[in-house]
Amino acid sequence: MDSMDMKRYTLGIVTLLTIISFCLVGCHRKGASNQQHDKDNISLFRLEKLIFDTPAEQLQQVLQQHYSDYACQLLNVNPGDAQLMSQMVGFAQDESVREIYDSVQARFANLYWLEAELTEAMKRAEKAGIELDYQRYITFVSAMFDYDFRVAADGSTLLIAIDQYVLPCFEKYGYIGTPMYIVRLCDSAYLATDCMAAVGRNLAAFPEKEPTMLDYMIAEGKTLYFLDQVMPRKADSLKIRYTIEQMEWMKENEANVWAYFVQNKMLFDKDLNHFNNFIDEAPKTNAFRNSAPRTAQYIGWQIVRQYMQKSKVSLAELMEESNSQKILDASGYHPK
Repeated sequence: MDSMDMKRYTLGIVTLLTIISFCLVGCHRKGASNQQHDKDNISLFRLEKLIFDTPAEQLQQVLQQHYSDYACQLLNVNPGDAQLMSQMVGFAQDESVREIYDSVQARFANLYWLEAELTEAMKRAEKAGIELDYQRYITFVSAMFDYDFRVAADGSTLLIAIDQYVLPCFEKYGYIGTPMYIVRLCDSAYLATDCMAAVGRNLAAFPEKEPTMLDYMIAEGKTLYFLDQVMPRKADSLKIRYTIEQMEWMKENEANVWAYFVQNKMLFDKDLNHFNNFIDEAPKTNAFRNSAPRTAQYIGWQIVRQYMQKSKVSLAELMEESNSQKILDASGYHPK
C-alpha cells in the first residue's frame, strides 16, 4: 500500500468510529463510581489484543465475556449489536489495520513500565489529597492517528489510543500525512505524562461559558502543575512536550511573550480564533520568530507555580479553583 492508499484508508475508517471511538461529550467531567480497585497494582486492559488475536467467529462471544473489563462511556463497543460486530470483524481483518496492530505489538508487546509509572503517579496524587476513582485503564487501536484524541479520561476510565504512539514507524507511508511536528510528539517518552495530563485536565475546573485566553492558560497551567506534583522526576520538557531548544527559547523569551499578551490585550479575549495559535499544537507560535509552540500554556504554568508558592493552597483546592483572574492576581506574576 502506498502513502496515498494508506491516507485514503485512514480517512475512510472514520465510519468505524461508531464502533471504537472517544466519546466527545463529558470527557472533561469528573466521573463517579462506587466500585473500588487495587490502586497498588494498576493493570492496563489491552483491548486491541482481545480484538485482533481472537478468531473472527469467536470475537462477539469473547468481547461479551470481557465486557465488564472495558465497558465505559468513552468507548462504543457493544457486543450485543450484531451489525457493529460484523463491522468489527472487518476492521480487525483489514490488512492495513493489521499492519498498524503489528507495529503496536512490536513496539509495545508489554507495557509493564507504563503501569508502574501510572501506579506511582496515582499514589502521589492521592497522597496530595486528590480523590481518584479510576476503575479501568484501557488501550486500543483506533487506526485514526488523531493526535488530539490520543488519551482521554473521564474520572473512572483512562483510555489510550496506543497506535498513536507508533506513528513514527510509518515513515514509508509519509507518516500518513501527519506533519513532522506532530510525529515527533508521538513517542513513548511522552506516553506516561500524556496519560497523567489527561487525568489532570479532567480534574481542572474550567468555565463552561465564554472562556477567555487566560482561562485556557490557567487550565493548562494547572494540568502542568499537577504533573509537577505526581511526576516530579520527569523533565519539564517532557511534561510540556518541548524539545530542549524550545524549552530554552521559552525560558529566554518568557518576559517578551507575557508583554505581548498584555500589550495586545489578549488575556481576556474570548474569541478562540484570535489566540488558538498560542494554545494549540503548532510548529511554532506565529507572533514570534523561531519560537516554541503553545507559549500560552507555558506562561499559564509559571503563573500557577508562583500562585502555589504564595497561596499555600492544596493541590485539590488549586484544581477546583475556576477563577483564573484570582489565580493571576494572587500569583504576583511579573516576569523580567
